[in-house]
Amino acid sequence: MLYDLLGRFHHQDMRDATVQQFMRRYQVDARQAGRVSQTALELLEQLISVDPMEHESDVRFLRWAVALHEIGISIAHGGFHKHGAYIVTFADMPGFSKKDQERLAQLLLGQRGKLEKLPSAPSADSIWRLIFCLRLSALLHRSRDDEPLPLLLVRQLDGGFQLELPADWLLANPLSAAALADESLNWKRIGSALRVKPQGLPAVLE
Repeated sequence: MLYDLLGRFHHQDMRDATVQQFMRRYQVDARQAGRVSQTALELLEQLISVDPMEHESDVRFLRWAVALHEIGISIAHGGFHKHGAYIVTFADMPGFSKKDQERLAQLLLGQRGKLEKLPSAPSADSIWRLIFCLRLSALLHRSRDDEPLPLLLVRQLDGGFQLELPADWLLANPLSAAALADESLNWKRIGSALRVKPQGLPAVLE
């Protein structure tokens, strides 16, 4: 609380400095974090376009989660999302409350793999929106290169999310198309949905 008050007084957020420190400590690939961050925040911007200022906290948490989403690799590549969640749960993170760290850990844990492992949260909780943006961005940037992505259009549905992207891109990138199909199944297993809609064609991969 003291760190937070001092940060507000000096028009800074101590949590930003802490995240930068953790990126250095755990030797995060800054270029990859930048790629994932740009796409994830662009996706979130589409989902909160009605009133972005109302969702300022969500924007910050997504930005922090993306910056730290690979810190677990410093422990092991296998299950790095679990290692990252453990680190942010128990580490001393100046400026972050325990509640902040729990939310951040949930985002890191939810960035990949089965969604059933996450603590239950109401479907209306905005954390699902953040998890969606982080998972989708990490999936689309898994090649770790600077190849530009196609135009991505997303919207939130009553029972989940819809992603619209060019049909020719899906045909030219079969591995990504298969990964998106698997991702749709992950959301379906928790009673939600991810509808992948090739532009100009009916929704598929539900």
